Amino acid sequence: HGSDMSIIKNILAEELARLEELSVFYKNKIAESPRGSISVKERQGKRYIYLACREDKKVIFSYVGKDVPEVRNALHERLKQRKDYQSKLRQVNENIRDIKRALRGKRT
Repeated sequence: HGSDMSIIKNILAEELARLEELSVFYKNKIAESPRGSISVKERQGKRYIYLACREDKKVIFSYVGKDVPEVRNALHERLKQRKDYQSKLRQVNENIRDIKRALRGKRT
């Protein structure tokens, strides 16, 4: 049954390559997504949206724009998308770990 093992190994190796590409894809998506949480500040009776995120131990606020539904919703969507990518990346990395373990274990 040596050939069966090599077929399985090839399938696992292909899946590993696919997952590693996916991992890079998600990492890039995460890198280009805004990170942090939405913070609204009021200045002279007008409301403005900022993105609050931690840099080292400080919280940094970056100005996004006037607090209008379009801006707020678009930002909210992109932050949600980032969380989604992060959870998918965790899953992909878990799968990569499992496959590497399987490939190691299958050596005869």
